[in-house]
Amino acid sequence: MNRVFAITGSGAEKNPNQQPIDDFWNQAVNHIPTLAGDHQVRSIGIDEETTGLIISFIKAGEKVGTFSLPWIMTAENLPMSYKGLPIILLSYDGKPELVVQLTKVFEISFGNIDSKVTGIDGPPVRDPDVWIPLHRNYWNGILKDYGISCTDDMPVLVEKFKLVFPNNTD
Repeated sequence: MNRVFAITGSGAEKNPNQQPIDDFWNQAVNHIPTLAGDHQVRSIGIDEETTGLIISFIKAGEKVGTFSLPWIMTAENLPMSYKGLPIILLSYDGKPELVVQLTKVFEISFGNIDSKVTGIDGPPVRDPDVWIPLHRNYWNGILKDYGISCTDDMPVLVEKFKLVFPNNTD
């Protein structure tokens, strides 16, 4: 089993306690044995409030995707996302909240992002007039550590997902 930590939230717990994450993962695999194997662990959101909202949108089925930057994945030696990849999403303080599984992954340039792409995000940011400046600002904050900035030709991975654990049908 290969677990990859991709902690990306600005200010989120960078070194979460691994044991509760492993215990949560084992519960998920016991519930859904096909999840066993490679998975990622990610932090999302820019602060505690935003992270809580994002997780609630996912649980309600209102957010069905996320976005990653291949530039960062390459710089950090992280494997690229792929269809079927399970991802444990953490709360802002590093506690495991849920597991999503990628259902579709494709690359698009930042300058070509439109409402069809942003429609997978949470309700407050689906409008490209909101999504684009928000993500440009967020990603520029992260990319400055690498000496680069968000450009229209920057590749963006669009990662559609489904909530798999815990799910609302249990």
